[in-house]
Amino acid sequence: MIRFGPAGIPLSCKGRTIRDGIEDIHALGLHCMEIQLVRGKYVDELDDFEELGGIAHSLDIHMAIHAPYYMDFLGNGYMRNKSNKFLEFAGEVGNKIGARKVVTHIGPYRGISSREAIERLVPMFRDMRNHYLENNYRPVIGIEISGKPGLFGSIREVMEICHRVRGVIPVINWPHLHARGGRWLNDRDSFKRVFKYIDDSLGLKDFYMHFSGVEFDIEGNERHYSPIKKGEIKFEYLAEAILENDYNVIVISDSPLMEHDAMYMKLITERVEARRQERMARREAADKIKESRKAAAVK
Repeated sequence: MIRFGPAGIPLSCKGRTIRDGIEDIHALGLHCMEIQLVRGKYVDELDDFEELGGIAHSLDIHMAIHAPYYMDFLGNGYMRNKSNKFLEFAGEVGNKIGARKVVTHIGPYRGISSREAIERLVPMFRDMRNHYLENNYRPVIGIEISGKPGLFGSIREVMEICHRVRGVIPVINWPHLHARGGRWLNDRDSFKRVFKYIDDSLGLKDFYMHFSGVEFDIEGNERHYSPIKKGEIKFEYLAEAILENDYNVIVISDSPLMEHDAMYMKLITERVEARRQERMARREAADKIKESRKAAAVK
């Protein structure tokens, strides 16, 4: 199954509470929502989160939590501890609302090598995973791929941590991956290579991902998210790769258009699947014609 939804409360939602957002997402025909703790909102709603989780479950909305964007797990003791507390809090909030994922960034390298960063992070995330298990938190921790070279989070780095810390998963941020890889996601095969790499590394068939357009500065560095229609990456290619392999996927729209682009991606996927079914039907019909001709020739 492929689920689509926005990173936050829909722009079109008249109310600005999570309850309003869940109900609007359902009304729009979407099936997931990532709550953004990044802006310090929603703390006043904590007492209602279990009820909200029940509403989301009844409406078949897959809930997730994004921890604050600025995390610094490789920083000094104060910043590292602060990041750990944020991730613990996100787990508590996520558990109350029935979230299945807690998404986090790692932060800057702080002058150390990629290898040293990985060796520091593996025990940290083992401890955090164990904290979630000991408190019976339902969500799993997802580490998001980053787009800027100064931030920890290349696909190789994220895969290694997920390989060494069981229960921690990768969060594929396609615009970040496109930017960090030199703007290389330009055909269907490039998306298929990413899935193959993850499959070879972790054996995953279920994926949690972010998608949007992305704009670059004059030097070619990632600048900010953009609407999908204005971006370089074609969602059609990603949809084809997903459908061909029958993956179970959660797609979160990071686009400034949020739910509009979530619905746009859903529409694209439906069109890709319709074309795919037409091709399969034509091949099946052609095969039947060949078989009938062979049978007639034998007679």
